[in-house]
Amino acid sequence: MKLFERIPDKFFSILSSSKKELYVEALFVLRQAFKTELVIRRENLTAMLMDSLESSILQADFSEEAEETGEERADMDGISGKAHLLLRKLKATGWLEVEYERDSFDENITIPDYAIEVIELLHDLSSERVKEYNSYVYATYAALQNSRENPDYLYQALQAAYQNTVKLVDELKLLFNNIKRYHQRITDQLNVNDLLAEHFDRYKEQVVDTIYYPLKTIDSVPRFKYAILSVLNGWLLDDKMISDIVQQGIGRHIFPDEENGKEEVLSMINSIADTYDSIEVMITDIDRKHVEYTSASIDRIRYMMNADRSAKGKLVELLKHAGEKEIFSEMNRAAQAYRHSFMDMQSLYDRVKRTVKTEGKPLPLQEREENPDLVQSFLSDVRKQYSNQKIDDYIEGCFQGQPEFSTEDLMMEGPEDFILFLLGTLRGREKSAGYRVEFGEGNVDCQGYSLPRTRFVKKKTERVEKHV
Repeated sequence: MKLFERIPDKFFSILSSSKKELYVEALFVLRQAFKTELVIRRENLTAMLMDSLESSILQADFSEEAEETGEERADMDGISGKAHLLLRKLKATGWLEVEYERDSFDENITIPDYAIEVIELLHDLSSERVKEYNSYVYATYAALQNSRENPDYLYQALQAAYQNTVKLVDELKLLFNNIKRYHQRITDQLNVNDLLAEHFDRYKEQVVDTIYYPLKTIDSVPRFKYAILSVLNGWLLDDKMISDIVQQGIGRHIFPDEENGKEEVLSMINSIADTYDSIEVMITDIDRKHVEYTSASIDRIRYMMNADRSAKGKLVELLKHAGEKEIFSEMNRAAQAYRHSFMDMQSLYDRVKRTVKTEGKPLPLQEREENPDLVQSFLSDVRKQYSNQKIDDYIEGCFQGQPEFSTEDLMMEGPEDFILFLLGTLRGREKSAGYRVEFGEGNVDCQGYSLPRTRFVKKKTERVEKHV
């Protein structure tokens, strides 16, 4: 059955209207009446609405609803008229139904099953109460163990074990996704107090204490896993046991015949067994995600506690990123500083004392003695870091498909390019190099680097020219 074959088309319209908050509060009043009364009388429900939502109802504008139902303006002036209009809107959208009491014109309110389920969901989402964790592992174990003492309820035991296993897997997946959600929200917290509240008041109470901790202790999978699998494996090896379960299902009109019943029973048994065989892998992933979140949360707290949030600290962080083009551009545009001074009667003035500059005694030049072993050791270390292949790849990139290039054609992007260029000039003297180097006079300034004036020529190109 499709969804809107069961519920009315306009069922969710009140949740997207301009008065959605008022409608949700009215649904919660309806839920309270459902919880406390077996028969909900319309006049009692109207009184509950007026008592609980008096100010909200009086401030609300129901002109749009009045046009839909053909109500007169005078009928909406008082709180009673608006409350009745509110109930008629809930009735028109399918959230409640009205029936007449027997031998009377008194109206009673009934709530469709689909409506109460959605109302319960909305109430759970809006409340801050911590959701209790049902011990699904123990419940599965207890149901299977109890079947030994009550053989007339074998099918109920299998069905309960299967349903609890499905709910356990859903709970574990929900736990995994919740941890991921909390992990992603770490960067959204702007101060240490928010981080601590997120970790201890929400994550610990709603995730760790309610679900994660029970799964690791009182409802531990390893604690009951082998007992559960023992019972299931015993059933699979016992044809009479399978037959008894199938017959109980047929007797309760669950299975149409023995063949379909046996197939369904074996499917449920195998599903439970397969789940408990592989569920520890899922729990391991959850453990890892929990550790990652905890570490990230602690690191974030430490960072925010140690970070300097003063003007000095912010300036330091800004200067660290001054090398980025966008940051530097904004700093250059925004930081327009001017020096300002003034002089008055109270100003102190000291005349500058000028002295005659004299030439000092020149320092003697020291001739440096080159140590061949030290130079060779340095070149050896450089060769280990910059191989011939790395040098050739850099020079080859500088050719850019041309037979030659000069120093003026280069673009120095950093110290690495500077080192490779100098090593390339030395490499050009070697026979194994694919190019030769011709040195000119003087140096060339290239993006702040002083480079020797050189010309690099590919050897292959040179041979072709000579041949021609």
